[in-house]
Amino acid sequence: MLGARVFVGVIFTLLGVSFLASTGLLLHEYRDGDWLTMLVTHSNLFLFFPVLGVLALVAFYLPSVIFTHLYWHHLPLGKLRFTLGLIGVVAITYGVDRYLDRSPRALWEVAPQVLASDKGAPLGCSGDACERAPIATVVESLREASQVRVGLSKFARACGEDKLLEPREEMKHLRYCFPSMKSMDGNACCRVQEAFSKVVDGMQADPAKRSLTAQWDRIFMPLKIFFVVIVLGIGFLLAMWRDRVDEYYGRYVPQIERGVIIGGFAMLLWPAMDYAYLSAANVLFGHEGTGPQFKLSLVIGPWMLLLIFYFLRRLGQKGEMLGQISGVVAAAVAVLRYEELNDWASRLVGVGMPQWMLGVLLAVAFAGFAALFWPWRVVNYSKDWSE
Repeated sequence: MLGARVFVGVIFTLLGVSFLASTGLLLHEYRDGDWLTMLVTHSNLFLFFPVLGVLALVAFYLPSVIFTHLYWHHLPLGKLRFTLGLIGVVAITYGVDRYLDRSPRALWEVAPQVLASDKGAPLGCSGDACERAPIATVVESLREASQVRVGLSKFARACGEDKLLEPREEMKHLRYCFPSMKSMDGNACCRVQEAFSKVVDGMQADPAKRSLTAQWDRIFMPLKIFFVVIVLGIGFLLAMWRDRVDEYYGRYVPQIERGVIIGGFAMLLWPAMDYAYLSAANVLFGHEGTGPQFKLSLVIGPWMLLLIFYFLRRLGQKGEMLGQISGVVAAAVAVLRYEELNDWASRLVGVGMPQWMLGVLLAVAFAGFAALFWPWRVVNYSKDWSE
């Protein structure tokens, strides 16, 4: 499998280097400003990928090698199917990248000196005289508030109104509005949030005001998306070809399972960080609609169910059914407790993240690497599974 190992190794190495380079560039660019706030607010991009994303890369390396070799040598029309699949992955990557490249723009896409020079609106205002507070002050205030309370959902009132219905009662109440840094009713805060979003969008649209990190992101973002699509594909292939893997690569199955378990748990933190950022974005830029907001990172949910189904095969028919039902129930609970989970995600792995949590994430990644490479006793189960 040397060819498959080299092919996958080169691609995964490039991905891992890009994850580290993207975060390194952000930290370098914001080194003289509040780099920690910028890092934790956008943890879904600049903290997950260089820490847990790299762990997942290493964890899914062997399964990727196995499936590359399986398609290239053991499946009918395997080379053609592999090539078409790779083209499909690239196409999905391009489509998702185009979909994500839209308003509202993120704060890290604006040069730090531009953010620092913003004086609010009207220009040069202070205190209650400001309709929109300075961006840097707003972000600092959001970080401080997030560190002493669990969640931001109460400050992210939905701005969309149904013209056929009476105004929602909650929009009439005075509540702190972060972009103006004072208490306002819902409709007034929505107007300020819209203005705040347009200012950030305008800054990002000007190449002279765009951050260096944003310029390089045209390369880094597709690589991050490509990684996620590949990981999702591995989960699908495990469910689809598990018997073939047992037949041809039985002696590697224990290592594959170890990697998939570790990589799967690592990936679970990505949607948590993604929704933590969504909570912060809703507070700063506003949002429409009153129901749950669906992010692309939610695909990790059904993907995890696929992995659960893959591992439950050893428990027999009754055990497998029980495990499947448990997985579906857990997913339903996550949907029903949507806001509470988002609030805790925002507090622990988002803008409210305490500094010690950075150490916890690094320790988790280190433990994951140790578990991957620890010389566990390897048992060949191929004979039992192939019968």
